[in-house]
Amino acid sequence: MVLGSCFHPHKDNLALVVIDFQEQLLAAMEKDIYKRVNRNIELLIHIAKLMRIPLIVTEQYSHGLGPTSKELVAILGDLYQPIEKLSFSCYRNPAFLEKVKSLGVNHFVLAGLETHVCVLQTALDLLANSYEVSVVSDAICSRNKSDWQTGLGIASKAGAIISSTEIIIFQLLEKAGTAEFKRMSPLLKQR
Repeated sequence: MVLGSCFHPHKDNLALVVIDFQEQLLAAMEKDIYKRVNRNIELLIHIAKLMRIPLIVTEQYSHGLGPTSKELVAILGDLYQPIEKLSFSCYRNPAFLEKVKSLGVNHFVLAGLETHVCVLQTALDLLANSYEVSVVSDAICSRNKSDWQTGLGIASKAGAIISSTEIIIFQLLEKAGTAEFKRMSPLLKQR
């Protein structure tokens, strides 16, 4: 049995990428949307840590846009080692590209900001270079809902799988009763 596919990612062949979830960008988001997206990214970080899935954090021009949100930095702990970038696409940053190649995985789960800019351009570049991409629709946002929708539509047409936080988590867990399931279950109830 082959484990994983572009529609069903497997923990041994993927990495989570948290794109530019920074203080100044968050200030421009609707508060309710920011809270929901923040919570979903927290859940994705929890499952990544629990299942030892590689995690990449990026920051777009942190000198001007500030660091990653304090809430995520607290959850990331020692894993908070952001890759600073100026290009909108993470893939066009040499440090990111080096990290991608060193991980040896083929599937990238994308979360963060903004859907129609950095998330979309990263997805398109990964797809163009033969990687599989899942875009987590409820763990990304844009300042405008129409930009969020349009970015998701373009990513989907390009070949990205549009997913959700719970879909990704349950695909990775695969079954109930495991230690990982028991650790994640209470967190999912708090959603």
